[in-house]
Parts: sequence; C-alpha cells; structure tokens
Amino acid sequence: MPPPAAPALQWTRLVVWLPACAVLGGVVAWGAVIGADYFAPIILFPLLVGVALGALTVGMIRVGQVGNRPTIIAGLVLAITVAAAGQHYVAYWSQVRQMREEAKTFRRAQALFPELTQGRLPVPPSDFVEYLRWQAARGRELNLGGYVARGPIAWLTWIVDALLLAVAAVAMVVPAIRQPYCGRCRSWYRTTRSGRLPSGAGQALASLAGVEMPEEPAWVRYRLIHCESACGPTGLLLFWENSRGDPAEGKTWLSPQVRDRVTRFLDQSRQESPAPQQDDEDAKP
Repeated sequence: MPPPAAPALQWTRLVVWLPACAVLGGVVAWGAVIGADYFAPIILFPLLVGVALGALTVGMIRVGQVGNRPTIIAGLVLAITVAAAGQHYVAYWSQVRQMREEAKTFRRAQALFPELTQGRLPVPPSDFVEYLRWQAARGRELNLGGYVARGPIAWLTWIVDALLLAVAAVAMVVPAIRQPYCGRCRSWYRTTRSGRLPSGAGQALASLAGVEMPEEPAWVRYRLIHCESACGPTGLLLFWENSRGDPAEGKTWLSPQVRDRVTRFLDQSRQESPAPQQDDEDAKP
C-alpha cells in the first residue's frame, strides 16, 4: 500500500503560520537578550537559543497540525531570521530608551545647575544600521582572555552566531517533519503500539507484513504508526539485529486488512509470551 500523500499547500494556514513564526522569533530574541545578561558563553549560547527556537517551532507544528513541508520551512526561515536579527534590534531599542532617559536627566540637571553640568547631551543612534556600526566599532567582548572583537571581526562573530542558531533550530525541526502526515484528518502520524519480539515471532511478523528479512534475527523491535483518526494507511517499522550484531531495519505500509491481521498476530503473540514481547503500553491510543 502506498504511503500517505504529501499534504497540499493551504493558503489560509500559510497566512496564519508565517506571522506566528515571526512572533515566535521575536519572543525568542527578546528572551535571548534577557538571558544574555546572565549566561552567554560564546558558541554555546546561540546553539541554546536555536534549540529553544526549534523546540518551540516543533510544538507549534504539532499543536497547529501544520503538515505542508514548504510552509513549515518558510516559517522556520522567517523565525530564524527574526530571532537572529531581533536580538540586535531589541538591544537597539533598549539602548535608545536608555540614552533618551539619560538625556532627560541631563537636561533637568542642566536647568537646575548650569554651572555644574558640562558636556554634550547623549545622542541615541538615528537608526538600526547606525547602531550596529556603533556596536561594531565599540567592540564585542568574547570572553576569550579579554579579547574584544571590533569592526569586521565583530560583524563576523554576529554572522557565526546566526549560523549556529540556524543549525540548531533546523536540527530540531527536520527530524520532526520527516514523520508522515495525513492530509485527510490533518494530523501527524504517531506511534500507537511498539514492542520487542523474539526471533521466531519477529520473522513471522515480517513475513505477514511483507518485509524482507534475509537471515534470522536475534530479536525484532516493531512500531505501528498511524494518524489521529486512523483514516490513512498504517505504517509498520521493524528494527532487528542479526547473529553478528549488525543492525537492520524495514518499513512498510499496511492496508486495513493487513493491519487487522498484524494486530491480531501481535495480540496473540503477547498472550503466548507476554514477557519477550514487552509492549509499550504508553504508546497505545
């Protein structure tokens, strides 16, 4: 039986998904700026921010049941861009607000004590790009023996941070969207039953499902997956090791008739030898 077809693009979900990802990127950027005041080791910090962004994106994918891969990737790219640039933008607005407050304080002091106040008013950056240039000229301390990156080196460190954030976020999201998605009930496939079988029962299960197993395995672990409403084909994943300890795996999609036979076989195998099968009860719906 063929696997579930890839879901088609839905413009209504795209219109909702992209702004949601932009907001998520902004929230992560805001949290990263706050967290950087307490814990911001070089290399590790952008990776942690990327992991957080990726995990939250996966959560949004599952809660919103967004299944179209191009839609997900477009939103992820937007979230990464906003999270990476947003950290600098949040810092920019924080700096502007602080300098404006300092300017107000300076004016009040100058009005009360003109003979004691000298110097120029603090002038905030005129725009975001000017702020970045000012930050690059000012330098960025890297916590590497007191080294301060300035000019092009500072820009380079920001680019590296953005790349690390992107790599971590993508590493979290890509495995999640490799799971099948049912376009009928609009839900992601999930494991509904899993367990481990002895050699003989594992071979019988593989034969029943039409999975080739060249030689006798030492054991077989199985997973049954299907969508929320079980309206699509059921997936059967088999993992085993041969007598030499070499790992192997097989995957097939079951029709409703074969799925029923496989389920009855697993129920019977469990009754005959409950200990070796070791069904994962938590995986059942």
